[in-house]
Amino acid sequence: MRIDGAGGCFDNRLYEVDIDTAWNIALLSINEMGVQVDDQDNAQHILHCHTQKKIMQLAMQQLDSETVQVIMDSTKKRLQIYNWKPEDKEVNQFYELFEKKLTEYRAFILCPGCSAKISSLAKFCPECGCKLK
Repeated sequence: MRIDGAGGCFDNRLYEVDIDTAWNIALLSINEMGVQVDDQDNAQHILHCHTQKKIMQLAMQQLDSETVQVIMDSTKKRLQIYNWKPEDKEVNQFYELFEKKLTEYRAFILCPGCSAKISSLAKFCPECGCKLK
């Protein structure tokens, strides 16, 4: 569900991934955005951060063993009652980075024999020759 409002944007999406993996990917994405982190609660999966003009909040909730709800909210520091200009740049940027990193994560596995990063489609490890499932 996406809600665009005056001076901000709220968006929540569902992903088939465990919450710890999603949280680590989200932290990498936030770090790449170059925002200032104000408060980070790893146990509750909540993050507060800001840019020069925006305040952002990220939260995650495990819905079942394979599904995570990711919530990103961005608002201007000063509320604007009448504003028709889209204010979703930061939310869009976060989800683009998050989804790109999630796709990259799913494309690779670690070899159980040598811990090399290899394609998830490989039958044998090209580094050590270990047979994969």
